[in-house]
Amino acid sequence: MNVRTSVTITISIIFVTLMVSGILLYALPWNYFVGATHVWASMCFMIGTIWHFKNNFRVYLSHIKQKVGKKTFAGCGVGVVVLAAGLMLGVPPFSSVMDFSKELRAANQPVTSEITLLDLSGEADLPKLNLFLKAGSAYISEPQPIFWKITYTSIPQVAVWMETLDGEYIDTLYVTGKISNSGFGETEEGITRRPEALPYWSHRRGIQEEDGYFAPVQNNADLDGVTGATPQSDSLISMSAPRMGKYRLLVEVNRSYDFNEHYSKDRYPDDPIYSGDGSSGQPSLIYGVTIDSNVSEKYLLKLLGHGHHSGADGELYADLSQITTAKDILSYIVAEVE
Repeated sequence: MNVRTSVTITISIIFVTLMVSGILLYALPWNYFVGATHVWASMCFMIGTIWHFKNNFRVYLSHIKQKVGKKTFAGCGVGVVVLAAGLMLGVPPFSSVMDFSKELRAANQPVTSEITLLDLSGEADLPKLNLFLKAGSAYISEPQPIFWKITYTSIPQVAVWMETLDGEYIDTLYVTGKISNSGFGETEEGITRRPEALPYWSHRRGIQEEDGYFAPVQNNADLDGVTGATPQSDSLISMSAPRMGKYRLLVEVNRSYDFNEHYSKDRYPDDPIYSGDGSSGQPSLIYGVTIDSNVSEKYLLKLLGHGHHSGADGELYADLSQITTAKDILSYIVAEVE
């Protein structure tokens, strides 16, 4: 009797510990102490439950054999199956409970800011040109399904280059890795080509590949040293730029899966590029500003227009009336000449 009393009190204390730590884990960002306490309490509760079954197994069987016991056991079994199915399918109210937990934890999460630093200024004798790209609300796409509950998100592709005031291409200063070598995966037909990703830059660069596209493939000598990883958030890119007086600095950005009412999945059903893989969405956006490389100053780049929706040409389209969320991929772009 003394042992049973001790176990009962111990289990009740463990249960309260589980309840309190569970509520904290549900409503607040994960904390090591709370999480560890919950795990240890779970282990102790499991040991206590096993001991309880061991000492009361015959009583438990007698409960199961009763009519109400059988109904309770079957009802609990069905409840577990329904709960598991609801959670796997993500349907309310099962998913709502976890969605509310996510909202609570996000509301209590301290605001943090991460900046990706990319240093491509390889030549010490050339002045630095720093470019700050502020990620906007549409920087990362909504989760895209792959298989069942497996999803992935898309982030923008970017190119930065220089032109003369007359619009003559000079050089590329930075381009994301996937663009520089068509690193979008392979199919049975070969590598996946994305001529619609950054068509204005690729046509200005002026190198046409064997398949007729201006989007680069692998082994491009002119892009060695200026290719970098795609920033996951805000980014500061340091590049080498010649001291050549005034020139135009241009940035082109594009992100997949940013469809809107106009640029819908079925907008151009006969276009093999736009509708071929179903991921094009709104066309690329081009930003630019005139820079005086002889003056240390900061410049805010302006939105100039967009590229062709499937990369069919290298024109700059000034009409932005059909562009919506793509304008929120980047909040702003600031260039600084050192």
